[in-house]
Amino acid sequence: MSIIESVGAPLITVAATLGGGWLVTTRVTDRWEQVKKSREMDLAAAQDFQRLYGEFVAVWKTWNSLTDGHTPVTTPEHVGWGCLERATAAEGQIEALMAKLAAERFLTEDEIDMLGGVRQAFKVVRRSIKQGRPIGWSSSGAEPYMAIKTLSAATSVLLSTAPRTRNGPSAAVAARNFRGITDNRHEASWIHTAQRFV
Repeated sequence: MSIIESVGAPLITVAATLGGGWLVTTRVTDRWEQVKKSREMDLAAAQDFQRLYGEFVAVWKTWNSLTDGHTPVTTPEHVGWGCLERATAAEGQIEALMAKLAAERFLTEDEIDMLGGVRQAFKVVRRSIKQGRPIGWSSSGAEPYMAIKTLSAATSVLLSTAPRTRNGPSAAVAARNFRGITDNRHEASWIHTAQRFV
């Protein structure tokens, strides 16, 4: 038996073992990095949502303190114009977040209704400002205020929870999700939708 034969087989075995170990380690590390990045993005989305909820409340409170004249906001000179701009910006950012969720997650019908309810609740402030009327949630127990708090808490939990599957929905499912979230049926039902999450 030559030296090449006696060293060759063990050398090939060692090389195959090292190569296989490297391949497995690389794949596991890559997968872990993907999970970690996805989790960071979910937590960032949750923080964005919570910031937008804070903006929603701040605009509402500011608007209510300005509405002693109860005049519709129609021009930039109106004292409430800044509130209208902030409410519109927050509403647009909520819409973008809903599109992100629709594209990244498989959503149940309850989750679609919940997100549609949040979207409609954010519209309440803009609509009230535009019409020049205060938002009549005078106590923490007011039904619409209870509904937005419930829907916001449920949405925060959804955003803070890892998706059930690794891969997102197809484009067709994402489009169906987004159409469901943005459906006008939520205008009349968002307060009642919140009751399902109590």
